[in-house]
Amino acid sequence: MNVTEAINKSVFFLGAGASYDSGCKLSSGMLEDLKRKIVSSNDETFNTPEKEALKFLLSCLEYHSEWRTLETSENFKFTPNIEELALLIRRVKNRENFLPYPITGNWADKLVLLESQFESLPNEDKYGNTLFSSLDKKIKSKLLKEWLKPGDCSFLSPLKDFFQHYPNNPFRMDIFSLNNDMVIENYFSENLNKPWRGFANGNWVGCEEEKFPNDFGRINLYKLHGSLDWVRLETGEFKEEENIGENEKEHIESEHSPYLIFGQGTKTFSVEPFFTLINHLKKKLKEKDYVFIIGYSFFDPYVNNLLIDAVKGTSKKLIIVNPAFGPEQLKIVGEKGKELKTKDEFLRILYPDGVTDKNLANYIEDIQKNSFYSELPEFNIKQINAESLEFLPIGTKDFLNTYFKNGAEIFIKLITEYEDKRAKELPF
Repeated sequence: MNVTEAINKSVFFLGAGASYDSGCKLSSGMLEDLKRKIVSSNDETFNTPEKEALKFLLSCLEYHSEWRTLETSENFKFTPNIEELALLIRRVKNRENFLPYPITGNWADKLVLLESQFESLPNEDKYGNTLFSSLDKKIKSKLLKEWLKPGDCSFLSPLKDFFQHYPNNPFRMDIFSLNNDMVIENYFSENLNKPWRGFANGNWVGCEEEKFPNDFGRINLYKLHGSLDWVRLETGEFKEEENIGENEKEHIESEHSPYLIFGQGTKTFSVEPFFTLINHLKKKLKEKDYVFIIGYSFFDPYVNNLLIDAVKGTSKKLIIVNPAFGPEQLKIVGEKGKELKTKDEFLRILYPDGVTDKNLANYIEDIQKNSFYSELPEFNIKQINAESLEFLPIGTKDFLNTYFKNGAEIFIKLITEYEDKRAKELPF
């Protein structure tokens, strides 16, 4: 098998962990930094009413996380994350009916008092018209950019070397990402290496390959949840920020600057580009045989439904690349209950005969059944064949260093092994 065939059979799906080696914070790191800001007397990110409101909301989230953990007999260890906090802020701001206790109890009076204190502040101390609109904008428009600011992106160098190793081979790497950061774009910033994201001259033109301009590199980067450098105008148009004209800047919708999905309870939208992007993911999952899932923990059931459905009743593979996958209680164990540490040349766990990734399959099924992760869990696809799963307990840096050095020798070898096995199982 040659490299073009191997790449054309594969698609890469990125979660937050895929950007960890660049210094971008994970959700847990974002929340810890937020806590430091609100307890520090020297930090001026938030004014006093905002700090008090955040302390209250974080306490509420801690309460519910522990409750949810106990409800599962501690099979899942729930911890608050930054998107839960953003969602809660938005719900309070919009006065939605389904707010968790204790916000719906007598403690709600505290929020009314804090809002009154906020209104009495000078305008220069505010980031929005109300307390919770100010918190919403600060987290999404200000802090998120700080948290997702990449540092050293050299962990991507094996990928760059890989493209240079095959300058004339006609392949493009399809990468779908849930991340809003600019890690890949910043590293592949040179004109001939710049990833294609569906924009031409700053305007959205979609995902169809015949529309690709010639001045882009070998990566098709589809950002399912938007990007830090996208903005939406009052007309409903959305553009790359660097291509916004002076006359358009005053017409940017403030709540959509940046234009991304963050802290929303529902993450499937009928507006562009999100509708087209999720449909393009479904199309590519149908076409490809091997899905490399890097740094994603399977906590978005709407995405899981697409991934599980793609391999249902097929010999396709979901290859999970994650140094720590699953709850604390999940262990990859052998026949006598001992944790397996031996790996093969692909850095896969070596299982004894009769041992599979069944516990990983059960873990994903439990997520699909859990009412916390989706409002209608009864509609989720729950069963996944353990044989469809492969687990590489490594980080993104180790994965790229191993799989894409020497012209992607190991990557090609793995796809060849899968193809040989499929040929034996399905000879006709």
